[in-house]
Amino acid sequence: MTEPTASTPRDDLPLSGFRVVEFSQMVAAPSAALLLADYGAEVIKIEPPGGDNVRLLRSQVATDLPVSPVFLGYNRGKRLIRLDLRDPDQLNEAKRLIEGADVMIESSRPGAMTRLGLGPDAMRALNPRLVYASISGFGWTASTIDKRGVDLIVQAESGIMSLTGPAEQPMKVGFTMVDAASGHALCHGILAALLRRERKGSGEHVQVSLYDVALHLQTGPLAEFQMTGHQAPRSGNSAPLAAPADLLRCGDGAIVISAYLDAHWLRFVEAIGGAQLATDPRFASGPSRIDNRTELIAELESLLAAQSAAHWEEKLAAEGLLVGQVKDHAQVCDSPYTLESNALASGGELPGVHNPAQLECTTREGFAAPTECSAQDIDWLTDGA
Repeated sequence: MTEPTASTPRDDLPLSGFRVVEFSQMVAAPSAALLLADYGAEVIKIEPPGGDNVRLLRSQVATDLPVSPVFLGYNRGKRLIRLDLRDPDQLNEAKRLIEGADVMIESSRPGAMTRLGLGPDAMRALNPRLVYASISGFGWTASTIDKRGVDLIVQAESGIMSLTGPAEQPMKVGFTMVDAASGHALCHGILAALLRRERKGSGEHVQVSLYDVALHLQTGPLAEFQMTGHQAPRSGNSAPLAAPADLLRCGDGAIVISAYLDAHWLRFVEAIGGAQLATDPRFASGPSRIDNRTELIAELESLLAAQSAAHWEEKLAAEGLLVGQVKDHAQVCDSPYTLESNALASGGELPGVHNPAQLECTTREGFAAPTECSAQDIDWLTDGA
């Protein structure tokens, strides 16, 4: 890939000149709009009078911050306008923006936008080239339309929690994984609809549910269940299909190792001073290592206790093995993998994470803060459409 230039004018970005009007809160839909903004689209986010609810959300480590980091992370670079859509005049202002937009994103409860007069049929009649994008917890069918859901609920209902955690207890993934993945799914659905619009001339309605995304994330285990009728037990920090493919504690910290192929297994035990394990009948084959995983982990950790995780990662990587350290966010921010890819906004700038897709015309520069606008600004926004 050609290295990006030091600075990329927004006019050169793929969605330069495209306008997105976003009616959404929290994470999933705002993250889709954020990705479109990273590709050059102008995003105008319509908030309710009290603001996006995520403005109020902070973990216990961020309670003293004046602004929610999650809000900033998913709304950087957008124009923010608060409108009361129950007020006819303000509703008409929203319609003016939609009339000149390429994309409209909404994450209201199914049917809510239609009751306001902002449903897909009405807005596509107003603007036939509009790509209207909707996201919901469980979808729009008869049995799901009234089911409300957020990331945690969907992780439970979709089976993700049944796969996650130690054998004795289901657990959620440690961040809003389904929300984040749903943003990506909605973004690529919108991009596909925009491509089709360029070919056919008309917009369409794109729909994504968190539940469908959660199922798609589980393609492997769900396909296995469909073919066997059995669900594999929760395996904690072990990969269920192979061993050793596990988290292993060291003298200081922990590593994860994937050395289940016979050649890798032999190289691994030799490198950590455990050549005798290669001839142990309990660990003679991949299936036997899975069957005796508890004993295998105990043997390996007794050897790894002699050195730190950093030592073992360096040594095992030099042997050509797949290995990594278990790192916290402080270590991740200092990691050369993070720093050299410029994946995070650098110190002193607005915090955030860059779009993982890098095009030749995109660069990883500092982030722009969201711009607070007022209803009075809609005149010049629509004039410039």
